Amino acid sequence: MSYDTQLHINSRASTSQPYGTSQRAILNRVAFATAQGEITSWPGYAPTPLIPLPGLAGEAVVADVWCKHEGSRFGLGSFKPTGPTFAMLAVLKAEVKARAGVEASTQDLLDGKYAQVTANVVVSAPTSGNHGRALAWGATMFGCQAVLYMNDGVSAGRAVAIEAHGGQVVRVPGAYEQVVTRLYEDAERHGHIVVGDPGTEQYPHVSRDIMQGYALVVDELMAALDPVRPTHIFVPGGGGIMAAATCGHLWEGYGEHRPRLIVVEPTASCCLYESARQGQHVKVEAAMSVMDGLVVEEPAADALSLLLDGAFAFLTVPDQAAVVAMRQAVQPSSDDPSLVIGDTGSAAWAGLIAVMGDASRRQDLQLTADSQVVIIVTEGATDPAVYRSITGVDADR
Repeated sequence: MSYDTQLHINSRASTSQPYGTSQRAILNRVAFATAQGEITSWPGYAPTPLIPLPGLAGEAVVADVWCKHEGSRFGLGSFKPTGPTFAMLAVLKAEVKARAGVEASTQDLLDGKYAQVTANVVVSAPTSGNHGRALAWGATMFGCQAVLYMNDGVSAGRAVAIEAHGGQVVRVPGAYEQVVTRLYEDAERHGHIVVGDPGTEQYPHVSRDIMQGYALVVDELMAALDPVRPTHIFVPGGGGIMAAATCGHLWEGYGEHRPRLIVVEPTASCCLYESARQGQHVKVEAAMSVMDGLVVEEPAADALSLLLDGAFAFLTVPDQAAVVAMRQAVQPSSDDPSLVIGDTGSAAWAGLIAVMGDASRRQDLQLTADSQVVIIVTEGATDPAVYRSITGVDADR
């Protein structure tokens, strides 16, 4: 099957370019060590699996394919708890210090030692499901409140999942941009603390904290593969924070031997691709896609800076590829394990299948029979009803 894709090879990114001061100001191993130590100490932490897919590798005519599957992360179905929840925890500790004059530990918050302070802290964020679910879960665990904003096109199941973890959902008519506008208006009016991109004057580096947390996903896959170094990694795009965490952590860790990073977005909503193609921050029109969580009108500034310097390529894929990827994962034609991947989480898999039969794209991406490929699947079936409607299969079968 052939797919209508768009590809931009990023000539600005050179493997010989060192991971420099400007990159380390955004993402660095010292700050990551703090995030890693924190997140791995939380109740329920376990690394997510890196799953070999020899059948898919054979179909793609490459040496190896591995899937880093985030569906089991803290029982929440996606990679998101590593980022927003970590950033939220830093905010809570800062609020306890500001309001009570003490340095609270994570265990203090887990034990409810400063509940008289944290119970009055309200964190908020725009979400199409997973980000909000992670914040609601973290708010319950660490003793604050969470109010999550989503547009009226997001499925009911995703709102229900947020509410099940104690979060309050506010529906906003319109596209993602209208959600963000309403979010910041309400935050100013009610004193909510936004845990998302961009940050606020009080907490300007929230998006960097989110990025440091997301780097744990990449660190785990590097550790699982060691001493093998993959040649290509496909990662979902969206606003770019997860993609940038992947880019920076690989770049700092592997240097000139880092894999070629391919950032994958829906063709309908591809602010990173357009920004890379034009060499500057680009805002795109509101749109709709099966890959709903990647529908973002503009990139995060820090994330875009890292990606423009370090990502190998930017790829857009049609919704058809995402649907095929989800169905192929759960009902493989080979002996590969059956995997449940959600609609947004399908992007990286869709990126690989969209290019593997296209000789021109393969050449541009330097995909050969010797390539060793990782696809980062960022979620499981976070909305079982949507998943069933696309695949015809129950997620918990």
